[in-house]
Amino acid sequence: MKTLILTVSAGNGHNSTAKRLKDKILNENKSNKVEIIDVYKAYASKLKRWTMEDGYELICNKAVCLYNYFFRINERLPYEKRNKYKIHKEVQPLLYGLIKKIYDYKPDLIIATHIFCAVALSDLKKYYHIPAKIICMTLDYSLSPFWQCCSKGLDKLFLTGEYMIDSFKNIGFNDDQLIVSGIPVASSFSTQSDKLEARKALNLNENLFTIIVMKASFFPIKINKLFKQFKLIKNKIQIIIVNGNNPKAKKAIDNKIKKAKLKHIVINLGFTNKISDYFKACDLVLGKAGGLTTTETINAELPSLIINKLPQQEIYNRDYLVNNNCALSVNKNTIAQKINYLIENKDEYKKLKFSIKKVKIDNSLNIFYNTFKTFPTANYSNIVFTDNKKQVIKNVSAALKNEIVN
Repeated sequence: MKTLILTVSAGNGHNSTAKRLKDKILNENKSNKVEIIDVYKAYASKLKRWTMEDGYELICNKAVCLYNYFFRINERLPYEKRNKYKIHKEVQPLLYGLIKKIYDYKPDLIIATHIFCAVALSDLKKYYHIPAKIICMTLDYSLSPFWQCCSKGLDKLFLTGEYMIDSFKNIGFNDDQLIVSGIPVASSFSTQSDKLEARKALNLNENLFTIIVMKASFFPIKINKLFKQFKLIKNKIQIIIVNGNNPKAKKAIDNKIKKAKLKHIVINLGFTNKISDYFKACDLVLGKAGGLTTTETINAELPSLIINKLPQQEIYNRDYLVNNNCALSVNKNTIAQKINYLIENKDEYKKLKFSIKKVKIDNSLNIFYNTFKTFPTANYSNIVFTDNKKQVIKNVSAALKNEIVN
């Protein structure tokens, strides 16, 4: 099987998913071939690439309310306006590079890890014949505004949960397209182990209530405020902080730990590739609500405290977990209050643990691969492609216009 995986560097979740799927496909059969392409890096202008990467992080850091405002506007737009304007213009720079790559590489399967990739492929299919099977997946716990544009272009869409099925059918998908798989994260998060043994292996205190703080990109709570909350936690606990590959941020937290004089044990890891091991050693995670991170906590059966001031899709993720009693919502002033509450009310903590088991889907990668392996070999023998970039855009635009008119 020859697979082309398309991803986008808006946050790191799409790239992580692409790599995880590649590893799964290759591990299952060494004769499989897989190539990953970051489509905006490969085919778009420098400005478009900046917008998708640094621009996305900048607006989530500095103006998340503005990002959420436009997100909600797009949600409210009638389908005809979405189809005619924004999303198709957004993916237009990708069209020529994508169709040329598909015809050169001749994949049997194309996996889109981002909705923009799925829209671009669906747009191309309105004019060009693509023999490969095309699949995408939801990497959040809610629907993005533009899934309607993909209903005729995807062979399979893998869903986070059963509760999504009716919503997708309402926007044009059919039962044969939809597969409930959960979000594909590393299987190591689902491997259960004894908490004390996990703490021993990581040289952690075995007896203290332990939380892990996932201080990822555009984490909205400043260090000083975070440590003020730590001081308000009544019982001595163990706090593990992860802040990614950012030496400057790690140094700032190290300095704060020295000055704060907390009664708690605070371990500042900076970057670690052992997140699943630390999850097994912890009682609680404090962080944002990215689709992959929340799924990792669910699969590890680890209750969450999810902060507010999030990008809109993460607000929906948070709401899903809170409404299903898998997490508690906090703001910068209530972190200590909620931690104290869970430590003092063990039955409430147990309820969170129990609820997580009801929404957990921990064999996602197997569900994906068991579907992939049934796909036939694609036949490209009758395809001749000579169009240039302008012709591709003109052809696809005409096909889109014709679809809207009809």
